[in-house]
This record gives sequence, structure tokens and C-alpha cells, in this order.
Amino acid sequence: MSTLLAAQLAKLSEFDFTVAIDTSGSMGEPVKAGSSITRWQAVQESALTFIRDIEKIDSDGLGLVLFGGTNVKSFDGVTSDKVREVFAGTSPRGTTPLAEALGQALALAGKSDKKDFVIVFTDGVPDDRAAAARIIIEASNRQETDDALTFLFIQVGDDAGATTYLRQLDDDLSGAKFDIVDVKTVAEADAFASTAEMVLAAIDG
Repeated sequence: MSTLLAAQLAKLSEFDFTVAIDTSGSMGEPVKAGSSITRWQAVQESALTFIRDIEKIDSDGLGLVLFGGTNVKSFDGVTSDKVREVFAGTSPRGTTPLAEALGQALALAGKSDKKDFVIVFTDGVPDDRAAAARIIIEASNRQETDDALTFLFIQVGDDAGATTYLRQLDDDLSGAKFDIVDVKTVAEADAFASTAEMVLAAIDG
């Protein structure tokens, strides 16, 4: 193992990880115009890659939140095998209750004294934009250090409204004590050489 990789893994071992995944109806749409791959198919591949890599570091399992319509489910201590099982029983439907999902993700994230990293895969504008932003601002204002909690939003698909909203969370979250949000497209996330590099870029950003 290289010295750099060892240092990256040592830093990531300081964190607990929670994954929140949008299961709203629009996730059944093509990931881009003309594609035969749906956003739901794409997010399963991306999320599983992330979880497989992180479960080697976060040995007590990850938190998982699925959100669509009135259905927000949370699971604790999940492995990639458990996630595959959950995916198999899930299909996209409903709207995008991001605020509720973030609330459940934060409840899972607070389970230990470790720092927390929450990655959110989503494709659209949330049902309540202000409520979702408010949850992040309030979480930021409770933090004592910049890296105590980080949100990384991965945009699935190319919905322009979602791009605008997520950029606002990243660049214009008025009233937040710390900038704890980073935003990437799936393509930008995939361009990193490793999951560790992607996570560290979000933490250090």
C-alpha cells in the first residue's frame, strides 16, 4: 500500500458514512436523452460502488436512506449485500422528500463520536426546497469544526432545475456557519481515481 493511500484511508477511518438515495418517480426516466439506461439503474451502480469501497473502511456498516413520495426508509449497519437486497425490492415512485430524508440521514449519522459524511444521490428538485436547505444550515450551525459533518450531493441525470438548486446549496447557503456541502454530477464523481479521493475532495473543499 502506498503512503498516500494509507494516509487517505487513515483519514476516512475517522468518519461514519450514510448514503441517501432518491427513489422518486423521475428516477425511472433515462439518465440522459436517448439513453436506454434509467437514472435508477445508474444510481444503483454508482451507489453500490461507493458502498463497496467504503464498507472496507467503515467496518460497522453504513447508514442507508431511501426517499420517494411519502416513503422514507432508513437502515443502519448495512453492507453492499443488504443494499442489493433493498434495491431489488424498490422501484421509483412519488415525489422528492429531501428534507425528510436529510433528517433521517442525520439521525443515523449521529450514532457515534466519529465525524460524519452523508452522500445524497438525487435527480430532481425537492418537494420543499427551503426545508431541505434549512436542515443543512441548522446542522452546520451545530458543528464545532468544519469537517465534523459533510454532505456530498451527486446529481443523477441532467435536470436543469436540480442543477440550479444543488448549486445554491453548494455556493449560496446563507446563514450557515460552515460550508459543509459539495455537489458533483455522476460523471464528475466517476472521474476521480478512487472513492477515497472523491470523499476527501468533498471534505477538504
